[in-house]
Amino acid sequence: PPTVRIIHSGHACNIEEERYTERVYTIREGETLELACLVSGHPRPQPVDHSISPRSADVTSDLYRSLPPQIRWTKTAGSASDRFQDSSVFNETLRITRIQRHQGGRYYCKAENGLGSPAIKSIRVDVYYLDDPIVTVHQSIGEAKEQFYYERTVFLRCMANSNPPVRYSWRRGREFLSQGSDKGCDRPGQGGAAQSRCNTVFLSELQGETKILKLKNLRPQDYANYSCIASVRSVCGIADKNTVTLVCVTSGGDPTPTLTWVHNTDELPKKSVLNGGTLTLPAISTEEAGVYSCVASNNVGNPAKKSTTIVVRVPVVLLPVVFPVVLPVVLPVV
Repeated sequence: PPTVRIIHSGHACNIEEERYTERVYTIREGETLELACLVSGHPRPQPVDHSISPRSADVTSDLYRSLPPQIRWTKTAGSASDRFQDSSVFNETLRITRIQRHQGGRYYCKAENGLGSPAIKSIRVDVYYLDDPIVTVHQSIGEAKEQFYYERTVFLRCMANSNPPVRYSWRRGREFLSQGSDKGCDRPGQGGAAQSRCNTVFLSELQGETKILKLKNLRPQDYANYSCIASVRSVCGIADKNTVTLVCVTSGGDPTPTLTWVHNTDELPKKSVLNGGTLTLPAISTEEAGVYSCVASNNVGNPAKKSTTIVVRVPVVLLPVVFPVVLPVVLPVV
């Protein structure tokens, strides 16, 4: 009976979702998908005249066995079957030029030659894409009719469609904003009493898709270009011998916490470089893969810990990179 194997020209990796690991082929939207179905059998079927029907009474058993396997490509997306333009592809190689996001899914190669059960193999194809982000400005209902933002609270909402899920960051001019950051306070005297007008930044995330920047108590010096940066992460790991930099930033704490890094609850690799909260791993190898944890402690309460997993893959195959898209928004503060 025939056997099949699917090969591809790009990169695939193991992805674990809900404790289930499978091989996934990743490709960037607009690139060419090419999957080849390698068929073998014992004995290896030889080509014959396709005008001869294997069910004909004149066809001998030997000729029947020599018929080449029939190869068919199909695709499923979710629970519905999606065949290529309502017809299967009868060819060893499946080629899709300028693949689109809706063409991601599971592709099946089926081969049969009448000996035993058909051979079926499948591979999941993930199409990467990142649309331009859209930034909108919002105010509370009571302040929506106002035409100025002085001492008001303004919400900037950034939205972008992507696969894998988009990650957002905000920037004021060239400065990256973080949760609770404060640019200082004005303390004007009024009636013998001092009033504090502080501008504070709040970042919030809705359902992992929308990042909202909240600017509270805006002042004239807050007039600036506010940029939303949308990017997607690499789900397949890091190429062998690449340099990896991990950055750990504290969001608060008094006194200021000290930061330390650990690798798999053990010591860091000998060639690693540690500078405050920044850990650099030059020419990383597969032995240095694993869980890296940043621990923040200021001797008040329990230490805070955040971890990330680094997967190092071999051989070196570069993944498609989607560059961040920046969309500036100017807030005219009177």
